[in-house]
Amino acid sequence: MKKFIASPSFIIIILVNLQVLDASLGEPMAQMVDLICGNQTPRNPSIPIANFVATMENISVQMRTSGFGIASTGSRPDASYGLAQCYGDLSTLGCVLCYFEARSLLPQCFPVNGGMIFLEGCFMRAENYSFYQEYIGPNDRAICGNRTQKNSAFRASARQAVVQAVSAAPNSNGYARAQVAVSGTANESAYVLANCWRTLSASFCRACLENASASILGCLPWSEGRALNTGCFVRYSDTNFLNPIPGNGSSRGTITVIIVAAVSSISVLVIGAFIGVLYIWKHRTIQKKRKGSGDAKKLVKTLHHSSLNFKYSTLEKATDSFDEANKLGRGGFGTVYKGVLQDGREIAVKRHFFNNKHRATDF
Repeated sequence: MKKFIASPSFIIIILVNLQVLDASLGEPMAQMVDLICGNQTPRNPSIPIANFVATMENISVQMRTSGFGIASTGSRPDASYGLAQCYGDLSTLGCVLCYFEARSLLPQCFPVNGGMIFLEGCFMRAENYSFYQEYIGPNDRAICGNRTQKNSAFRASARQAVVQAVSAAPNSNGYARAQVAVSGTANESAYVLANCWRTLSASFCRACLENASASILGCLPWSEGRALNTGCFVRYSDTNFLNPIPGNGSSRGTITVIIVAAVSSISVLVIGAFIGVLYIWKHRTIQKKRKGSGDAKKLVKTLHHSSLNFKYSTLEKATDSFDEANKLGRGGFGTVYKGVLQDGREIAVKRHFFNNKHRATDF
Protein backbone atom coordinates (compact mmCIF):
# COMPACT_ATOMS: atom_id res chain seq x y z
CA MET A 1 0.00 0.00 0.00
CA LYS A 2 1.43 3.38 -1.04
CA LYS A 3 1.28 6.63 0.86
CA PHE A 4 0.79 10.12 -0.44
CA ILE A 5 0.76 13.57 1.07
CA ALA A 6 -2.46 15.50 0.77
CA SER A 7 -3.43 18.79 2.32
CA PRO A 8 -5.70 18.67 4.18
CA SER A 9 -6.54 15.13 5.33
CA PHE A 10 -9.94 13.88 4.32
CA ILE A 11 -12.63 11.25 4.28
CA ILE A 12 -14.35 10.74 0.94
CA ILE A 13 -17.51 8.99 -0.11
CA ILE A 14 -18.02 8.93 -3.87
CA LEU A 15 -21.33 8.29 -5.57
CA VAL A 16 -20.84 7.46 -9.23
CA ASN A 17 -23.44 7.43 -12.02
CA LEU A 18 -26.14 9.16 -10.00
CA GLN A 19 -29.31 9.60 -11.97
CA VAL A 20 -29.85 12.90 -10.18
CA LEU A 21 -27.37 14.83 -8.05
CA ASP A 22 -29.42 16.30 -5.20
CA ALA A 23 -28.69 20.00 -4.92
CA SER A 24 -30.05 20.17 -1.40
CA LEU A 25 -29.32 17.77 1.42
CA GLY A 26 -31.96 19.32 3.69
CA GLU A 27 -31.75 18.77 7.44
CA PRO A 28 -28.67 16.81 8.57
CA MET A 29 -30.27 13.39 8.43
CA ALA A 30 -27.01 11.71 9.46
CA GLN A 31 -27.17 13.21 12.95
CA MET A 32 -27.25 10.51 15.62
CA VAL A 33 -30.29 10.29 17.88
CA ASP A 34 -29.25 7.35 20.06
CA LEU A 35 -26.90 4.37 20.16
CA ILE A 36 -28.07 1.30 22.10
CA CYS A 37 -25.56 -1.50 22.70
CA GLY A 38 -26.24 -5.10 23.70
CA ASN A 39 -24.81 -6.89 26.72
CA GLN A 40 -23.07 -10.01 25.34
CA THR A 41 -19.29 -10.06 25.01
CA PRO A 42 -17.80 -12.74 22.73
CA ARG A 43 -14.84 -14.83 23.84
CA ASN A 44 -12.84 -13.94 20.74
CA PRO A 45 -13.99 -10.57 19.36
CA SER A 46 -11.99 -10.78 16.14
CA ILE A 47 -14.41 -13.24 14.53
CA PRO A 48 -17.67 -11.28 15.03
CA ILE A 49 -15.92 -8.05 14.04
CA ALA A 50 -14.76 -9.56 10.76
CA ASN A 51 -18.27 -10.96 10.21
CA PHE A 52 -19.74 -7.52 10.89
CA VAL A 53 -17.53 -5.97 8.22
CA ALA A 54 -18.59 -8.60 5.67
CA THR A 55 -22.27 -8.18 6.56
CA MET A 56 -22.14 -4.40 6.16
CA GLU A 57 -20.39 -4.71 2.80
CA ASN A 58 -23.27 -6.91 1.64
CA ILE A 59 -25.89 -4.51 2.97
CA SER A 60 -24.23 -1.50 1.35
CA VAL A 61 -24.88 -3.02 -2.07
CA GLN A 62 -28.61 -3.20 -1.29
CA MET A 63 -28.76 0.30 0.18
CA ARG A 64 -27.63 1.82 -3.11
CA THR A 65 -30.81 0.83 -4.89
CA SER A 66 -33.58 0.40 -2.32
CA GLY A 67 -32.59 2.23 0.86
CA PHE A 68 -32.91 -1.04 2.75
CA GLY A 69 -30.78 -4.13 3.27
CA ILE A 70 -30.37 -7.25 5.39
CA ALA A 71 -27.52 -9.76 5.42
CA SER A 72 -25.82 -12.29 7.67
CA THR A 73 -22.32 -13.73 7.89
CA GLY A 74 -20.94 -16.61 9.93
CA SER A 75 -22.56 -18.95 12.42
CA ARG A 76 -23.58 -18.54 16.03
CA PRO A 77 -22.38 -17.48 18.48
CA ASP A 78 -20.07 -15.33 16.31
CA ALA A 79 -22.53 -14.63 13.49
CA SER A 80 -23.38 -11.11 12.39
CA TYR A 81 -26.97 -10.45 11.34
CA GLY A 82 -27.47 -6.92 10.07
CA LEU A 83 -30.29 -4.63 9.00
CA ALA A 84 -30.13 -1.07 7.69
CA GLN A 85 -32.97 1.12 6.44
CA CYS A 86 -33.48 4.74 5.52
CA TYR A 87 -36.75 6.45 6.32
CA GLY A 88 -39.17 6.73 3.44
CA ASP A 89 -38.67 10.40 2.52
CA LEU A 90 -34.87 10.38 2.31
CA SER A 91 -33.22 10.98 -1.07
CA THR A 92 -30.80 8.50 -2.58
CA LEU A 93 -27.77 10.61 -1.76
CA GLY A 94 -28.99 11.40 1.74
CA CYS A 95 -29.72 7.72 2.34
CA VAL A 96 -26.25 6.57 1.32
CA LEU A 97 -24.55 9.22 3.45
CA CYS A 98 -26.75 8.34 6.43
CA TYR A 99 -25.97 4.64 5.99
CA PHE A 100 -22.22 5.17 5.98
CA GLU A 101 -22.44 7.37 9.05
CA ALA A 102 -24.41 4.68 10.90
CA ARG A 103 -21.93 2.06 9.75
CA SER A 104 -19.05 4.07 11.16
CA LEU A 105 -20.75 4.71 14.53
CA LEU A 106 -22.28 1.33 15.36
CA PRO A 107 -18.84 -0.32 15.95
CA GLN A 108 -18.57 1.83 19.07
CA CYS A 109 -20.56 -0.97 20.72
CA PHE A 110 -17.63 -3.40 20.31
CA PRO A 111 -16.59 -5.60 22.06
CA VAL A 112 -20.29 -6.14 22.85
CA ASN A 113 -21.73 -8.35 20.14
CA GLY A 114 -24.81 -6.41 19.07
CA GLY A 115 -26.43 -3.01 19.03
CA MET A 116 -28.73 -0.62 17.22
CA ILE A 117 -28.37 3.00 16.17
CA PHE A 118 -31.01 5.57 15.29
CA LEU A 119 -30.08 8.53 13.11
CA GLU A 120 -32.41 11.29 11.98
CA GLY A 121 -32.69 9.68 8.56
CA CYS A 122 -31.92 5.99 9.00
CA PHE A 123 -31.61 2.99 11.30
CA MET A 124 -29.08 0.18 11.64
CA ARG A 125 -28.90 -2.92 13.82
CA ALA A 126 -26.47 -5.82 14.16
CA GLU A 127 -26.80 -8.91 16.36
CA ASN A 128 -25.46 -12.48 16.55
CA TYR A 129 -28.95 -13.92 15.93
CA SER A 130 -31.83 -13.36 13.51
CA PHE A 131 -33.88 -10.50 14.95
CA TYR A 132 -35.76 -9.48 11.82
CA GLN A 133 -39.25 -10.24 13.16
CA GLU A 134 -38.79 -8.45 16.48
CA TYR A 135 -40.97 -5.36 16.89
CA ILE A 136 -40.78 -4.69 20.65
CA GLY A 137 -37.87 -5.00 23.05
CA PRO A 138 -36.55 -4.00 26.47
CA ASN A 139 -34.73 -0.97 25.08
CA ASP A 140 -37.77 0.69 23.48
CA ARG A 141 -37.89 4.30 24.59
CA ALA A 142 -39.06 7.81 23.87
CA ILE A 143 -36.74 10.82 23.70
CA CYS A 144 -38.52 14.10 24.36
CA GLY A 145 -37.36 17.49 23.18
CA ASN A 146 -37.34 20.18 25.84
CA ARG A 147 -37.00 23.38 23.87
CA THR A 148 -40.47 24.79 24.48
CA GLN A 149 -43.80 23.75 25.94
CA LYS A 150 -46.70 23.96 23.53
CA ASN A 151 -50.29 25.02 24.07
CA SER A 152 -53.35 22.81 23.95
CA ALA A 153 -54.01 23.60 20.28
CA PHE A 154 -50.62 22.21 19.24
CA ARG A 155 -51.06 19.17 21.46
CA ALA A 156 -54.37 18.38 19.75
CA SER A 157 -52.79 18.74 16.30
CA ALA A 158 -49.82 16.58 17.28
CA ARG A 159 -52.10 13.79 18.52
CA GLN A 160 -54.12 13.96 15.33
CA ALA A 161 -50.99 13.85 13.15
CA VAL A 162 -49.56 10.89 15.07
CA VAL A 163 -52.81 8.95 14.71
CA GLN A 164 -52.92 9.68 10.96
CA ALA A 165 -49.35 8.54 10.31
CA VAL A 166 -49.54 5.48 12.55
CA SER A 167 -52.82 4.39 10.95
CA ALA A 168 -51.55 4.79 7.40
CA ALA A 169 -48.05 3.30 7.69
CA PRO A 170 -48.83 -0.46 8.05
CA ASN A 171 -50.63 -0.46 4.69
CA SER A 172 -48.12 1.84 2.97
CA ASN A 173 -44.95 -0.26 3.00
CA GLY A 174 -44.44 0.65 6.65
CA TYR A 175 -44.00 4.38 6.04
CA ALA A 176 -46.26 7.41 6.43
CA ARG A 177 -46.08 11.04 7.41
CA ALA A 178 -48.59 13.70 8.36
CA GLN A 179 -48.94 17.44 8.75
CA VAL A 180 -51.81 18.95 10.73
CA ALA A 181 -52.28 22.69 11.03
CA VAL A 182 -52.59 24.13 14.51
CA SER A 183 -55.96 25.71 15.06
CA GLY A 184 -55.97 29.46 15.57
CA THR A 185 -52.51 30.05 14.08
CA ALA A 186 -51.49 31.33 10.68
CA ASN A 187 -48.55 29.09 9.83
CA GLU A 188 -47.96 26.55 12.61
CA SER A 189 -48.34 22.81 12.14
CA ALA A 190 -47.51 19.52 13.81
CA TYR A 191 -45.30 17.26 11.67
CA VAL A 192 -45.05 13.48 12.09
CA LEU A 193 -43.07 10.66 10.48
CA ALA A 194 -43.75 6.97 11.19
CA ASN A 195 -41.62 4.15 9.78
CA CYS A 196 -41.42 0.38 10.37
CA TRP A 197 -38.58 -1.85 9.28
CA ARG A 198 -39.46 -3.71 6.11
CA THR A 199 -38.88 -7.13 7.63
CA LEU A 200 -42.08 -6.76 9.68
CA SER A 201 -45.52 -7.86 8.58
CA ALA A 202 -48.31 -5.29 8.49
CA SER A 203 -49.71 -6.59 11.78
CA PHE A 204 -46.33 -6.45 13.55
CA CYS A 205 -45.75 -2.99 12.11
CA ARG A 206 -49.10 -1.81 13.45
CA ALA A 207 -48.36 -3.25 16.90
CA CYS A 208 -44.98 -1.54 16.99
CA LEU A 209 -46.36 1.84 15.91
CA GLU A 210 -49.24 1.70 18.38
CA ASN A 211 -46.76 1.04 21.16
CA ALA A 212 -44.48 3.82 19.88
CA SER A 213 -47.31 6.34 19.54
CA ALA A 214 -48.43 5.75 23.12
CA SER A 215 -44.85 6.34 24.21
CA ILE A 216 -44.22 9.43 22.11
CA LEU A 217 -47.46 11.18 23.06
CA GLY A 218 -46.17 11.12 26.61
CA CYS A 219 -43.66 13.75 25.46
CA LEU A 220 -46.41 16.36 25.08
CA PRO A 221 -46.55 19.27 25.82
CA TRP A 222 -42.92 19.43 24.70
CA SER A 223 -42.46 20.61 21.13
CA GLU A 224 -40.71 17.47 19.89
CA GLY A 225 -40.52 13.76 20.58
CA ARG A 226 -39.05 10.60 19.09
CA ALA A 227 -40.00 6.99 19.77
CA LEU A 228 -37.10 4.57 19.28
CA ASN A 229 -38.58 1.09 19.12
CA THR A 230 -37.13 -2.27 18.15
CA GLY A 231 -39.21 -2.43 14.98
CA CYS A 232 -40.11 1.18 14.19
CA PHE A 233 -39.41 4.89 14.56
CA VAL A 234 -41.86 7.74 15.14
CA ARG A 235 -41.13 11.45 15.40
CA TYR A 236 -43.30 14.53 15.89
CA SER A 237 -42.18 18.16 15.93
CA ASP A 238 -43.38 21.72 15.62
CA THR A 239 -40.56 22.20 13.07
CA ASN A 240 -40.90 20.84 9.56
CA PHE A 241 -38.20 18.14 9.46
CA LEU A 242 -39.86 16.24 6.60
CA ASN A 243 -37.96 16.05 3.33
CA PRO A 244 -39.67 17.06 0.09
CA ILE A 245 -41.51 14.14 -1.45
CA PRO A 246 -39.34 12.92 -4.37
CA GLY A 247 -40.83 13.46 -7.82
CA ASN A 248 -40.41 11.21 -10.79
CA GLY A 249 -37.05 12.77 -11.57
CA SER A 250 -35.57 12.34 -8.13
CA SER A 251 -36.86 8.99 -6.94
CA ARG A 252 -34.38 6.39 -5.84
CA GLY A 253 -32.65 4.90 -8.86
CA THR A 254 -29.75 2.61 -9.49
CA ILE A 255 -26.44 4.13 -8.47
CA THR A 256 -22.96 2.88 -7.87
CA VAL A 257 -21.42 3.83 -4.56
CA ILE A 258 -17.75 3.71 -3.69
CA ILE A 259 -16.35 4.58 -0.30
CA VAL A 260 -12.75 5.61 0.06
CA ALA A 261 -11.98 6.39 3.67
CA ALA A 262 -8.81 7.52 5.40
CA VAL A 263 -7.62 5.20 8.16
CA SER A 264 -9.17 7.52 10.74
CA SER A 265 -12.65 6.75 9.38
CA ILE A 266 -14.40 3.39 9.64
CA SER A 267 -11.14 1.44 9.69
CA VAL A 268 -9.73 3.22 12.69
CA LEU A 269 -13.05 3.16 14.49
CA VAL A 270 -13.38 -0.59 14.10
CA ILE A 271 -9.70 -1.35 14.55
CA GLY A 272 -9.43 1.09 17.44
CA ALA A 273 -12.28 -0.64 19.21
CA PHE A 274 -10.69 -3.98 18.48
CA ILE A 275 -7.31 -2.84 19.82
CA GLY A 276 -9.11 -1.72 22.97
CA VAL A 277 -10.55 -5.21 23.28
CA LEU A 278 -7.11 -6.71 22.84
CA TYR A 279 -5.78 -4.49 25.61
CA ILE A 280 -8.39 -5.91 27.96
CA TRP A 281 -7.64 -9.44 26.80
CA LYS A 282 -3.94 -8.84 27.46
CA HIS A 283 -4.65 -8.85 31.15
CA ARG A 284 -6.32 -12.22 30.84
CA THR A 285 -4.10 -14.39 28.69
CA ILE A 286 -1.01 -13.78 26.55
CA GLN A 287 -2.23 -16.36 24.09
CA LYS A 288 -5.46 -14.52 23.32
CA LYS A 289 -3.58 -11.28 22.92
CA ARG A 290 -1.22 -12.77 20.35
CA LYS A 291 -4.05 -14.37 18.44
CA GLY A 292 -6.02 -11.12 18.44
CA SER A 293 -3.03 -9.18 17.12
CA GLY A 294 -2.85 -11.42 14.07
CA ASP A 295 -6.60 -11.06 13.56
CA ALA A 296 -6.30 -7.28 13.78
CA LYS A 297 -3.81 -7.27 10.91
CA LYS A 298 -6.14 -9.46 8.86
CA LEU A 299 -9.03 -7.13 9.60
CA VAL A 300 -7.07 -4.07 8.53
CA LYS A 301 -6.18 -5.88 5.31
CA THR A 302 -9.84 -6.79 4.73
CA LEU A 303 -10.98 -3.22 5.23
CA HIS A 304 -8.28 -1.83 2.97
CA HIS A 305 -8.99 -4.31 0.20
CA SER A 306 -12.67 -3.31 0.23
CA SER A 307 -11.73 0.13 -1.14
CA LEU A 308 -10.97 1.14 -4.68
CA ASN A 309 -8.04 3.05 -6.21
CA PHE A 310 -8.90 6.73 -6.47
CA LYS A 311 -6.04 9.19 -6.15
CA TYR A 312 -6.61 12.39 -4.24
CA SER A 313 -5.29 14.30 -7.26
CA THR A 314 -7.97 12.66 -9.44
CA LEU A 315 -10.75 13.72 -7.09
CA GLU A 316 -9.27 17.19 -6.70
CA LYS A 317 -9.22 17.63 -10.47
CA ALA A 318 -12.75 16.26 -10.86
CA THR A 319 -14.10 18.80 -8.37
CA ASP A 320 -11.89 21.69 -9.57
CA SER A 321 -9.97 21.64 -6.29
CA PHE A 322 -13.21 21.33 -4.29
CA ASP A 323 -14.39 24.66 -5.63
CA GLU A 324 -17.28 26.30 -3.78
CA ALA A 325 -19.21 26.45 -7.06
CA ASN A 326 -19.31 22.63 -7.03
CA LYS A 327 -20.64 22.31 -3.49
CA LEU A 328 -23.90 20.36 -3.33
CA GLY A 329 -24.52 20.81 0.37
CA ARG A 330 -23.57 19.54 3.79
CA GLY A 331 -24.65 16.28 5.39
CA GLY A 332 -24.29 15.09 8.95
CA PHE A 333 -20.54 14.44 8.73
CA GLY A 334 -19.00 16.49 5.94
CA THR A 335 -19.43 18.55 2.78
CA VAL A 336 -20.51 17.07 -0.56
CA TYR A 337 -19.09 18.32 -3.88
CA LYS A 338 -20.06 17.40 -7.41
CA GLY A 339 -17.42 16.56 -9.98
CA VAL A 340 -16.78 15.00 -13.35
CA LEU A 341 -14.18 12.28 -13.96
CA GLN A 342 -12.12 12.16 -17.14
CA ASP A 343 -14.37 9.44 -18.55
CA GLY A 344 -17.41 11.72 -18.16
CA ARG A 345 -18.95 10.10 -15.12
CA GLU A 346 -20.57 12.46 -12.64
CA ILE A 347 -19.61 11.95 -9.01
CA ALA A 348 -20.44 13.36 -5.62
CA VAL A 349 -17.48 13.56 -3.26
CA LYS A 350 -17.93 13.58 0.50
CA ARG A 351 -15.10 15.45 2.21
CA HIS A 352 -14.46 15.67 5.92
CA PHE A 353 -11.41 17.14 7.72
CA PHE A 354 -10.28 15.19 10.73
CA ASN A 355 -6.87 16.50 11.78
CA ASN A 356 -4.11 18.95 10.95
CA LYS A 357 -1.38 16.45 10.06
CA HIS A 358 -2.05 16.77 6.35
CA ARG A 359 -1.64 13.06 5.75
CA ALA A 360 -3.93 10.52 4.18
CA THR A 361 -3.72 6.96 2.94
CA ASP A 362 -4.07 6.03 -0.70
CA PHE A 363 -6.13 2.83 -0.96
